[in-house]
Amino acid sequence: MRYAAGAAYLARRRMPWVALVVALLSFLTWGAAPATASGLGADTQALQGFAPVSLDQADRYDVVYAVNEDGSVDVEQTIDWTFPSDEERHGIYRTVQVRAGYRDSQTQYRYYSLSDVRVTSPTGAPTDVSISDFGAEKRIRIGWPSRTVSGTQTYVVSFHLENVVNDIGDGTAEFYFDHVSTSNEYVYKAPRATVKAPAAATRAACFYGTRGSTTECTAQAGETSTFTTPDIGPGEGVSILASYPRTAFGDLQPDLRDGSATDTSETKVSPRVGRTLGWLLGGLGALLPVLAAGLMGVLVWTRGRDEHFAGLTPGLTPGADQPDVPIARRSGPGTIAVQFNPPSGVQPGMMGTILDEEANVVDVTATLIDLAVRGHLTLTAPEKTSVWHRGDWVLTASAQVRDRTPLAAYEQHLLDAVFAGRDVVHLDELKNTFAPTLKRVQSMMYDEVVDRGWFRRSPESQRSSWMALGFVIALVSVMGAFFAGSVFGSLSEWGLPISPLVILGGGGALAGGILFLLGRRMASRTAVGSAVLDQSLGFRQYIATAEANQVRWEEAQDVFSRFLPYAIVFGLTERWAKVFEEVAQAAQAAGHSVIMPSWYIGPWSMTTFDNIAADMDSFSTQAAGTFVSTPGSSGSSGFSGGGGFSGGGGVGGGGGSW
Repeated sequence: MRYAAGAAYLARRRMPWVALVVALLSFLTWGAAPATASGLGADTQALQGFAPVSLDQADRYDVVYAVNEDGSVDVEQTIDWTFPSDEERHGIYRTVQVRAGYRDSQTQYRYYSLSDVRVTSPTGAPTDVSISDFGAEKRIRIGWPSRTVSGTQTYVVSFHLENVVNDIGDGTAEFYFDHVSTSNEYVYKAPRATVKAPAAATRAACFYGTRGSTTECTAQAGETSTFTTPDIGPGEGVSILASYPRTAFGDLQPDLRDGSATDTSETKVSPRVGRTLGWLLGGLGALLPVLAAGLMGVLVWTRGRDEHFAGLTPGLTPGADQPDVPIARRSGPGTIAVQFNPPSGVQPGMMGTILDEEANVVDVTATLIDLAVRGHLTLTAPEKTSVWHRGDWVLTASAQVRDRTPLAAYEQHLLDAVFAGRDVVHLDELKNTFAPTLKRVQSMMYDEVVDRGWFRRSPESQRSSWMALGFVIALVSVMGAFFAGSVFGSLSEWGLPISPLVILGGGGALAGGILFLLGRRMASRTAVGSAVLDQSLGFRQYIATAEANQVRWEEAQDVFSRFLPYAIVFGLTERWAKVFEEVAQAAQAAGHSVIMPSWYIGPWSMTTFDNIAADMDSFSTQAAGTFVSTPGSSGSSGFSGGGGFSGGGGVGGGGGSW
């Protein structure tokens, strides 16, 4: 029927009203149309005569196939593409089949490796290239999303395909190729092909029409084989075949791979819906980090900053006669006044936790030293066994405890775990076994600061929750984009310079990273906790600025010992020891001597405040390494692989505009 192909084509191009008119003309002229040998050919000829609208079609499609001795082929397609005048277009795309079935195998397919893709345009059309993998096919998108093209543009597309030529097994080799794929949706005006090979072709054949058609087109074998075809309509294809002596080629072993040749991840949505969805996904991906930054900025400002008692001197808490002191938020400590003693009841480990909101390992080791100072154990420094090596620290439980102050839960647990029913323990004996106890002690320290009202929730759990949420969002974004790509394809043809799934995944990952980083600032102190912080900072200022003339030599040993664990937490051990060395020297000059601490046992002739401080730094470092140590583990790895291959021809003639 005249105009029938035109009506079907226009309906596919989403012009239903025009298709209706064409169908009506077809009905009115039915019976007047001359019969043809091929109904498909007649429809195509009818479509050629229909010109009320500007069609999306290839006015020229000339391809040169350079067949190489190794069985590969270099393809050069020269295309004059006419774009519709009533629709916006950015360029064209070409589809190249890279997988084909191999005989009757259900587990292997034949693979044609695509490489060296190049595009030029004598008419100046954009030639930016992006390649999308759809499993059985690869799509070469040509053009740029931000630029449009119109009229007729010329493109020269070249690429290289491996393992195309087939060894027939009877002394011949064949180049069998789908010049135009039957999945084609466009009109190709008189497509032509030229095949060059290392030897002259002995036979040549050409077929066109729908899949399985045996309608022949013109083929001429020779040094350069040529193939010419009538106009090709939507749903029609062209296959070309050239036969050569097997001796003209080298190894023609096909590239076989495991799997299915029909696997595809191509999206089934229309280009218009695809472009809309692509922009939506890309916009969402770009917006996610902005939303995450804005949300976390508000939360950090309103909930992540410390509370404090407004109107009171930093470090003070309301008295019984001040029940209604307002509470506000602050971004940093207030004015710090020097404190000559630590806040009442605040042990070194607690002070370390309130200072940085973390129960660090040094806070635990300082706690153990503080327990020694308070008389619960003694620390015996290791002796040198050689010039390069010292022995091990010895911890001895005290039979009589001088300080009867009840221990906090975390302190008692630490002391019980260190000795575990023994009176004497070497530090090295705790190696590889103490890590669970360390984590438990740290958890109890976080519980302690909450119980004391310094934090409403464990600062560690607050940080961990936000960091875990950020990590999950980043992971889900990346994995979601990956799996969506496996379902919808790379979506690079959806109207953006890069795949919107990449933008969405990257934006989600960046948003997760923002939550992860800013989530570390969501732990905040209560007003009471801020007061303790201010007092602790004042005490640290005293440790950092104390002078020897401020310490009475009679009290030197006691003051040095009581405040040494705090100096360890502050990182001011050396500075603290230097002050008391000066006190000891001043006492000696006055004819007095300063008694050394009894909780520390070292070489008596070398026991000085400097040595004690240095040894305590060394003990803290060594104990930290021992506490966190865990037994080593071993594993194994292995490799596996496989390959496969199938035979048949290739397809390099699919494509259209976008």
